[in-house]
Amino acid sequence: MRLLILAKHYLPYYSALSVRLSNMARRFCEKNRDIEIKIVVFDPDGPEFGESDGSEERIEVRRYSRGFIPASLLAPQSLNPLLLAWWIRIILGEIEDFHPDVVMATTPPFVPVTAYCLAARISGRRSPYVVEYRDDLSSYIDNIADHKWFYAKYPLKAANLLMSSLLFDCIRHASLVGVVNETLQRKLLRENPKVILVPNGINVEEMAEVAGGLNREAVLRKNGINDLDSRVVAYIGDLNWPYYMPEVILETIKKLNGQGFKISYAVVGDGSRREILERKSRELGLDSSVHLLGRKNHREAIELLMASDVAFYTLQEGDAQSNHAISTKVYEYIGCKLPIFAISDRGSAISELLKAKGVGIPLGWDELDRMEISLRELLASRTYKENLEANHAYFLDKFDRNKGIDLLYEKLMEMMETGT
Repeated sequence: MRLLILAKHYLPYYSALSVRLSNMARRFCEKNRDIEIKIVVFDPDGPEFGESDGSEERIEVRRYSRGFIPASLLAPQSLNPLLLAWWIRIILGEIEDFHPDVVMATTPPFVPVTAYCLAARISGRRSPYVVEYRDDLSSYIDNIADHKWFYAKYPLKAANLLMSSLLFDCIRHASLVGVVNETLQRKLLRENPKVILVPNGINVEEMAEVAGGLNREAVLRKNGINDLDSRVVAYIGDLNWPYYMPEVILETIKKLNGQGFKISYAVVGDGSRREILERKSRELGLDSSVHLLGRKNHREAIELLMASDVAFYTLQEGDAQSNHAISTKVYEYIGCKLPIFAISDRGSAISELLKAKGVGIPLGWDELDRMEISLRELLASRTYKENLEANHAYFLDKFDRNKGIDLLYEKLMEMMETGT
């Protein structure tokens, strides 16, 4: 079986997508010695890697570069016709070179999926294909447009309608669609009856390996946190996305430091919002307390989480997906037995999860005046940690990501047998 995967990110670039795809690819290889996987990656505004960085046995990675073309000409990635054409050119070459039996394309952004469908029509070589649908980006873009002036609002909505229509046409004709949560599954079942749940979750084997050899002091020192008596608040995320706002906690950290709490804030990730964190940290005099660690590989990130005391999570007010979306990092926080301090809309999926299991404190955006007392409670109380430890086996079983991946593998094998 020859599986071609089309994606914006892949390891060593650390993101939820890259970790998810690497877990899938490795699991498929464990289950089938005859499988060959090629992962085609193109991210015009991402960091530069070598053409084959991330390749391993039976998993070939091919990265494409934008060369001398400015990244601004290929943005926004879901709505840009030039980027769509570029992806079509890439895919036509890969179809000719690799001759895949099955193709899996990811969204967001829209372009890997839509470009494959158009390339297949152009080439006349139609393979069964799977859509990896992780976010309702159409609603998110519409939400952004609603906050623009009319001269930007309506062109953005029109472009989104056009590209979303093309995406959903591809979804309707897909051999299989994988989604990360039940809300998205219910939505897409109206488009295609072959929608399966492949949730984000916990890599149970990796968690056990890291926990078995963890040296907290060594991990903290490696990350530049030399005050081993401080309480470590960890945040992991892509700092390019405006709907994650890790800077919201800085003033609370300053207040608690002033009351005698020693808090180190460790941020894993990189992107445009790093400048906001740097500037606000300087303005608040928190340079020695805030550690901006940049991108790390997945194992290093898990080590840091296990060496921390509390995890922080934010999702901006009014986010279109807050009622159903739970980020991959939330599952990893739970797997590392970290109590979670979350700022999001009341009634959001993350808020309901934390309240139901007593594993953290969620606050709404109208409750920011309670941040200081809530974080202090989370750091001082053993209750949340004990709840995580008491329910750890349950969480590992419920959120074991390999269950969904194994279901996806079974469906891929069925597709191979039937040719559809």
